[in-house]
Amino acid sequence: MFNLAHWFIHGEVDWENLQSKLRSISPFLSGALFGTAWAFWIDSLVYTKTVLHESYPFTYNIPGIVATLALIMMNLVSRDDLSSMADTYNSDEGSEGRAKIWLFISYCVAFGAVAGSVAVLVTCVQNGKNVEIGVGGLVQSGLILVAALLLWAFRTENEGYGFIH
Repeated sequence: MFNLAHWFIHGEVDWENLQSKLRSISPFLSGALFGTAWAFWIDSLVYTKTVLHESYPFTYNIPGIVATLALIMMNLVSRDDLSSMADTYNSDEGSEGRAKIWLFISYCVAFGAVAGSVAVLVTCVQNGKNVEIGVGGLVQSGLILVAALLLWAFRTENEGYGFIH
């Protein structure tokens, strides 16, 4: 254990190599998490409809849809838009501030989706029915949030759509 701590503290880790590997696999890992999230949701719906023969309100779908919207919102901002080193030819004075506000709003939407899925789960547990849908929605929203953060955090500086200028 001491050797591991010594290795980590004294900088024998090739962080650039590790980061480049993460950047190369993060889109695939993020896509796999996103697909797994929707698979959990679909599985809970199929189980509820076929095995339990219960119906559920459409409003239980909203947290997953909002989480997907938050993933799209987060990835509209490129990392160049957030840096103060961005060249002034392509941006005006307020573009960095607008990008930060847009990213903050997208994080709030994502956490709102998770909070909504928790509310759905609590409602399902209190009613004693559709608990599978509540659990599936919570897992779905959480995995979509992790996928969005992973996709945004490990992309390269010049990657991204950069629609928010």
